[in-house]
Amino acid sequence: MFEPDSIRIVSVAAFVILFALGMIRPVWAPVAYMILVYCKLSSYYPVFGAMKAELLFAVIIVARILLTGDGFAKLSARYNALNKYLYVFVICVFISFAIAWDRQYSWDNAVYHFIKVLILYIMILIAIDNQHDFKIFVWSFLTMFAYLAYEPTYGFITGTGGGQYMYGVNYIASIGILSGHVALANNMNQMIPIAFYLIFSIKKRSLIIIGTIPLFIFVTALVGSGSRGGIVGFAMFCLCLVYFSKNRLKTSIVVGIISIFVFIGSGQFSSTMKRIDKSSTKGRLIGLTHGIEMIKRGNVLGVGPGCFLFARRQYFSYRMEAHNIYGQVFGDLGIPGTIAWLFLILQIFRNIIDAKDTLKALHMEKDFLYKLAMGVQVSLIVRLFISMASHGLYYFYWYIMAAFSIILSKLVEDISENKLQEQNLIAEKQLGKYQPQ
Repeated sequence: MFEPDSIRIVSVAAFVILFALGMIRPVWAPVAYMILVYCKLSSYYPVFGAMKAELLFAVIIVARILLTGDGFAKLSARYNALNKYLYVFVICVFISFAIAWDRQYSWDNAVYHFIKVLILYIMILIAIDNQHDFKIFVWSFLTMFAYLAYEPTYGFITGTGGGQYMYGVNYIASIGILSGHVALANNMNQMIPIAFYLIFSIKKRSLIIIGTIPLFIFVTALVGSGSRGGIVGFAMFCLCLVYFSKNRLKTSIVVGIISIFVFIGSGQFSSTMKRIDKSSTKGRLIGLTHGIEMIKRGNVLGVGPGCFLFARRQYFSYRMEAHNIYGQVFGDLGIPGTIAWLFLILQIFRNIIDAKDTLKALHMEKDFLYKLAMGVQVSLIVRLFISMASHGLYYFYWYIMAAFSIILSKLVEDISENKLQEQNLIAEKQLGKYQPQ
């Protein structure tokens, strides 16, 4: 295996190449932007920070894409109801920001990052026009996460670079979105279902092995994270596999056998499971009750994005994040923001389920779009479940999944319309009414 530092330059080369390609073919532009932002190029290479690369390239990319095609139409509420709910949610965020307990802290630690997420949402939505481009982006998304998770995976396999905690050694990334053991576990849990289901959309046998590499990295990094929530999230993924399986008995037996082998074969996995107790669960649930209590104390519009810890110190005498996304949305954004976020999440599920139902009716359960819809649906279920023990309201995952659901919905709608036209054409030919143009 290559040492992570020895392949770091790959991210820079990928960004430069994909950014250039994005000027020709828009789908590569958001991929390049994700690499720039989430591979933390400005941290490893200060020149990117000095030139304000994230802002500069965001402006260039969005301008480039909007000047071509029907980009503005894709951002309208008519295109998909989810856009409407997102805009309402954004308004709630900025209203809460206007009355935040500490606006500077709110800007630095929540709102600024959320704006970058919104830019990425716009990029994805307006850059993808067809199923081929969608495949490119989805697999690029998986590949980027596999690259990010390579460092903790390498550390766990080789036993190097782990961080010593009071309950053992955790293997995490040195900086970035996977630099905390809980964050690493959460991200791996959200990626595992997508990577798993997409394997079954690969038609060429020679590519299946390559397609399993991200899944292997995600599972290994999850085990190496040493996160209790990570184990619980993986258990929820296994339950979802059984629930959504056509043969639940067979699937439950296979999942059970694999789980036993993982438990026996990994001391890290088993030791992490032993640390799951009632006290840790109760501590996460308190974040929810504290968020509700903040509303009861008059913060109907929230205490401000990212300001949960200030209100917690004022009301409950200790400064700590919510560690519960539901408590976070209650506390940060109050009643309007909570309702808007709920409708946003429900619309994501509605888009996905409607797309799945249409593809089923068309007998396309083996298609890439159906497998992706399954992966996104299970990923969301797992992430919503483990978010009882972690916050991350402004994290890009939710909004990329929102964009995915809209693109899925539109592509499936187009497929359905094309199939209907073909059927009508066949019927007209059979009735002798068809006249060639």
